[in-house]
Amino acid sequence: MTTTDVISNQYKQKFEFINFRNGRIFDFSVLLICCLSFGFSWIESILNYDSHHWGFMYVQALDLKRGLIPYKETFPAYGIMTTWIQSLSLTLFGERLISIGVATGIFYSFSLFLSYQLFLKFLPKYAAFFSTLLIFLLNGYIVFPWSNYFCYTFFLLSFLMFFSKKNNKNVFGSGLFLGFSLLCRYTSFQAILPPFVFFFIYEIIFQKNTKKTTNSRLLFFGLGFLFPILLFLLFLFSNSLLDDFWIQNQIMTLQSKHELTISNFLLNLFKSIFITFVDDVHDSRMIFFTIIFCWNFVTLFYFLKKLFLNKNLAPNEAIVMEFCLVTLFGYLNAIHSYDFFRLINGSSLGVGVIIYSVIQTSQRLSRKIKIIILLPLISICFILANSLIFSASPTSAVYTPWRLDINLLQRLLGKLRYGYLGCTLKVVLVILAVTCHH
Repeated sequence: MTTTDVISNQYKQKFEFINFRNGRIFDFSVLLICCLSFGFSWIESILNYDSHHWGFMYVQALDLKRGLIPYKETFPAYGIMTTWIQSLSLTLFGERLISIGVATGIFYSFSLFLSYQLFLKFLPKYAAFFSTLLIFLLNGYIVFPWSNYFCYTFFLLSFLMFFSKKNNKNVFGSGLFLGFSLLCRYTSFQAILPPFVFFFIYEIIFQKNTKKTTNSRLLFFGLGFLFPILLFLLFLFSNSLLDDFWIQNQIMTLQSKHELTISNFLLNLFKSIFITFVDDVHDSRMIFFTIIFCWNFVTLFYFLKKLFLNKNLAPNEAIVMEFCLVTLFGYLNAIHSYDFFRLINGSSLGVGVIIYSVIQTSQRLSRKIKIIILLPLISICFILANSLIFSASPTSAVYTPWRLDINLLQRLLGKLRYGYLGCTLKVVLVILAVTCHH
């Protein structure tokens, strides 16, 4: 039995959609966060005036919807799956700019729910909820309809299935969703593939698996991963598009490299991670991801040291170690451009590692010390909530922050006419406007 089998048996209730018997308040609260995030993404889709990013993705989706052949008559810039999903949203919600925002908002809100389910693998429900809340407060809604949101959601699905009950069906599904993730954003391979390689290496070396079991898992995972990729390559080959696909993506890569080379990309990434302490004068959100990186790096080093000294980790420790790997490799999503939305859709699981460490440390402390530790965490929530929507200055979590403007609010409230969700958002916006005003 593997470590993840033990975890799955120990926490069977954690993959349930709603557990009505235990901690349901946290389940409902996370669902509320997801709905709120989608609502804000919907509003952003109505209010935004960023014609470059939104128009860039919209035209690709529209071309695909109207039957143009990808890589021959139109160019899906980041991933065929992203363009296909957004073209489907134009069919479902109409040929409007808001439609691709709605689809992206659905995926981002679902990624919050998946993060909660993953946190439950090693955290109690209250801590998993708090971790999800922090991610929401760091980035409440989509910046623009980019491929990172779709790639990350499929990656989380893959990660979740990988740590569910270990049977060939789940392992195949994990590989399948990882393949979808890669097809959403081709340049994500350096961030999403290595963690799974390390997972299998860990199980081969340190877990008591038979060679037959390990080979079976590797086979089904590989088949699942390769299945959508081979179908895509077959499509390219059958339409004589392999050369076009290669040349177009090569040019796209060269244009976005920003003078990055194999020898200097890590140096540039580390510079971006740590320069936020000095350079980011207008917003503290980027500093959170510097803290997340350092915390997860130290935690990973601690577990690796313990692993090689004792050759044994507790089930929770093993899964936290693997979360550290996912978090650290997630920063490679931001190689060419160190943007907040790339980090939140790549390394936000590191928030759960921090909460886990705080809980483990606080168990040895007195009640008064625990309260002292808790107060700063609550204060952080209030600070982040204060700039979640209406902000006096730009934040790294949004492209164009909403302003507390009566004309804007009236325009927005006039457009929210869609049943219970629209009514709920109206109430929430009025409350937030009054709160921010005072």
